[in-house]
Order: sequence, then structure tokens, then C-alpha cells
Amino acid sequence: MSIAVSDMADIVISTLNSLYSRGTLVDQMTDLQEHVGFNELLKNKKERLSAGRGIPIRAVVSPNGSAKNTGLYGTQEYNKSDALIEGSVPWRFTSANMVFDSMHESMNSGPEAILDEVKIEKARMMTDLVELCERNVWGVPDNSADSKTPYGVEYWLVKNATLGFNGGNPTGFTAGRAGIDSNTYTRNKNYTGKYTTVGDTVNTGLINMMEQAADKTDWIAPAPLPQQARTGYSRGIFCNHATKMEMKNVAKANNDSLGYDLSTKEPIFRGATIRYVPYFDSKTDGPVYMIDFNNFYPVILKEWFLKDIQVTQLPNQPTCFAMVTMLVWNIVCTNLRRQVVFYK
Repeated sequence: MSIAVSDMADIVISTLNSLYSRGTLVDQMTDLQEHVGFNELLKNKKERLSAGRGIPIRAVVSPNGSAKNTGLYGTQEYNKSDALIEGSVPWRFTSANMVFDSMHESMNSGPEAILDEVKIEKARMMTDLVELCERNVWGVPDNSADSKTPYGVEYWLVKNATLGFNGGNPTGFTAGRAGIDSNTYTRNKNYTGKYTTVGDTVNTGLINMMEQAADKTDWIAPAPLPQQARTGYSRGIFCNHATKMEMKNVAKANNDSLGYDLSTKEPIFRGATIRYVPYFDSKTDGPVYMIDFNNFYPVILKEWFLKDIQVTQLPNQPTCFAMVTMLVWNIVCTNLRRQVVFYK
């Protein structure tokens, strides 16, 4: 069966809707059992933004200073100060592609052979894309000159050995996260600390520190104000496998007094699921992230979440064509004081 080169791209596109049936191939393309960052954060927690050159962040850093105790017939003093600061998160562009040659035997052996070829190449492309996004979600750009890497968890949640709101500017970003300097605006810091054990009885024990963090990051505004925080989204706790198992063992030793539900697949701490992140097994400092998804979430440019683009003919390769999958996105944190990172 011979298929015209001009029809090849359309045939490939027409097979994409059939790619989700169970195949016979064994997937040995990745070492990770699960891509928690891509599936839990990027896919499930995303918001879509319709337009804009970037993603704005606005914060009010102080009250207006007008409150005072006055006597009978007391006088008022009037003043207005500018307490609004603005930052911006730029768009980042992530893509992957799959290439086909119309002269390849699989593309000239009937519909079933074409379908198998497209299945394999689609799986290879998406695995590569998901692996990159997993690293991006948990990672950090090299420095402020890096204009390609998205702002991942390590960019927003900065580690510091001293327990408390001490997570300041990331290394290499002297102007601060999204352009808001934590040295100037000292409340613009995440909660952090360094643990020595996973116990709950000493101040340097992870669970003890998690208890303190849960109390101190549950911040409620004394007066309502317009904000970018969302409602209805849960909190999550993320760690490597060894740390998760140690926390389970502490719960067993304490007869579940910490409030864990050991009957479920994932343990629970104060209503937040503790998720094992296979990507963290390569981290030597055992990071534990406590994330409030009402104030921490990926933003996607509208219509650009895994968008497929057809390239009908490649330059200097007249018999080749490609499909490109693109993602226009970045991650935003609108309130660092609701976010926590611990490490050892």
C-alpha cells in the first residue's frame, strides 16, 4: 500500500485518538515509578490564564498606620502610604516532538503498522516531556539569567537551617522571587528548618517541626482583602520513600496518636496526604514539602496545555514531517507564608 507524502501527516493525526488502548509494549523508558510533580501539581492543580505578558503577583505589605486612641474632641491625623508591591512571573515554553519519515517501511505497510509506529513515537515523546516537566516542577532555574527554566518548588520554597519564616531569596536571585526582594520585604519568606530525626519528641524532630509549621502557617487575615488565593484546593505533603516510612513507623510506635490513618495507601497528617515522590529518592538531604495549593499552583496560557502542532515538512528533509507538543506555563506562589520546606 502506497501513501502519498502529502497525506502522511493527516494520517498520523487521525491515529492520535486511538493511542489510549492497551498495548503490548513494555515501558522501560524511565526509572521513576510515578511522576507526582507532573500529575499532582501540573495537571491537577493548574489554572488557565487567557492572556498577558506574564503572571502578576500583588501583595499588601503593611496596614495604613491610621489607628490610634483619641480623647474627647481629639484630632485626627491623615496620611496615606503606598503598601502595594507587585511582582511578575514570566511565561516559560516547554516542547517535545516526534518525527516520521514517509519512506520508513512502517509508514508504507498499512494502517495497523502506521498506528503502531505512532503509538511508539507518541509514548517516547510524552515520556521525555513528562520527565522534563517533573524536574521543572520540583527544581529551580540556575540563576536570574536563566530565561527558559520554569519556577519550580525549589525556587519558591527556599531552605534554611533556622526554624521559622527564614526562607529568603533563592541563590542567584538577588532581586527576589518574581522580583520581590525578601531582604526588603521580610515577611515574604516561607517556613523552613533543618531536622535531625523523624521523631516528634525533640525540637529538631521532623514531626515536631511539622506540628509547629502547621500551626504557624495557618495564617488567617484579620480583615478580608482581594487576593489571588484560590479556595477549595487541598494541602499536600511530599517526601522521599525513606522519610515516609519513618513517619509511618513513628505513628505505629505512638499507637496512631499523631492522627495518621495507616489503613489507607497514603498516611495523613492534619488532613494533608503525605505523598511519596520517587524523584526525591535521588536527593541526599531528604526534603519534605508542605504545600498549600490555594496559594501555590501552575498557570497555563489558555489553549496551550500540551497543544499539538503539525509540521508538514522539515527543512532540508523533504520526506520527513513532525508533530510538536507545546506547553506555555509557569508556577506561581501568591503567599509564601503558607508554604513549608524541611530538610536534614
